[in-house]
Amino acid sequence: MNNLNSLSNGVVCVISPNVKGVHDLTLSATVKVGHLNEPKLGIAAVYETVMMLQYPAVQAVYGGTITSYLTGCKAAEVPQTLEMLSALVQKPELSEDLLKKAVADIVQHTRDRNVLPRRQLKLLYKHVAFNGGVVWNTDAYIRSLESLTPDDLQKFHDAYFTGKNLVIGLSGVPLKKAQPLLEKTFGEIPAGKVQKTMLPEYTGGYGSLPENGKFHRVLMGWDVSSLVNVAEANVMMSMLSGRLERSFADSGVDANVEVKIAGYYGYRTLRVAVETSPDVCVNEALDVICYNIRRLKHELASERRMETSRNRAMTEKLFKFGQPEAAAVEVAWQVLGRGAMYDVDERINATWQVSARDVQDISADVFSGPVTCVICGKEPYYGLDELNAKLK
Repeated sequence: MNNLNSLSNGVVCVISPNVKGVHDLTLSATVKVGHLNEPKLGIAAVYETVMMLQYPAVQAVYGGTITSYLTGCKAAEVPQTLEMLSALVQKPELSEDLLKKAVADIVQHTRDRNVLPRRQLKLLYKHVAFNGGVVWNTDAYIRSLESLTPDDLQKFHDAYFTGKNLVIGLSGVPLKKAQPLLEKTFGEIPAGKVQKTMLPEYTGGYGSLPENGKFHRVLMGWDVSSLVNVAEANVMMSMLSGRLERSFADSGVDANVEVKIAGYYGYRTLRVAVETSPDVCVNEALDVICYNIRRLKHELASERRMETSRNRAMTEKLFKFGQPEAAAVEVAWQVLGRGAMYDVDERINATWQVSARDVQDISADVFSGPVTCVICGKEPYYGLDELNAKLK
């Protein structure tokens, strides 16, 4: 169970028990800003890179509307490590020299990844789903990076790296010992004001990339940002993943299948990804996906299938919260994005209560919304209207 405490300046401190079998402690600072709600295009990435150039022991995890800075240490090193995290948040160096190095690194990285088809398909998925089909412009992004100044970074820091936009995570330290340490290191940060997150609307839609001759890949997704009955959705996703794997195996198609909650913090989509060799027709993969979604919507699963899916969903949740870094980011997102963290034990226990009717109902709810579909493969393949007809 996590203990949440707020300092007088608005900083939320999440103090977690150590994970069994994990001896190093995890420390994190999560700020309510990312590339989806940044005030200038690319500034969040540049700021993150400037931080990493100064603090190589810290890892940045990007979440769209939040950014988490994670590190670890031994128990005896907690005070010094907290001081280091505090320095990162309060008084980083934002010099012209570091800015130039950061921009050069990101520009090179962007150009290197610009030719990667899987990367481009994920970018296309994001923009089709959330921007109504606005296409990513690499050149415009690089121009924006190169226009940033140290003053831009300072204004960015002053607006977002404040108490009311910050969650500090600390695992494995007793509450009585952790509280005074956190007050000492983070209690003097200016409170600032809560920064609003203005996000584009989920629209769904359809897009494609030219075939590359190496693989066919399909991404299909549905908005689940406002989903409440999450235990049912977790079981449904486990069931869909298992059925897709079985369907492709039965048809003799070697396919890599992934069913996950994806997208960006602030938005979440249920995303199905299927990748096959280029000799497999794209429509064959689309048929398998649509068939199994129709089954979820219109058929009650057997008790055997329910038992397997419930167990798989629970195992995945336990695994996630057995990883200190993943758990720290999830807790921070829930606090900053939704105001509170859900009870993990309660959610896991609820998984055992999910019925076949619950799965059918949540499937009908999720899959009745607008679909996002992007494809990298050889034409011809179904258009959006044909896909919608196959999903009914």
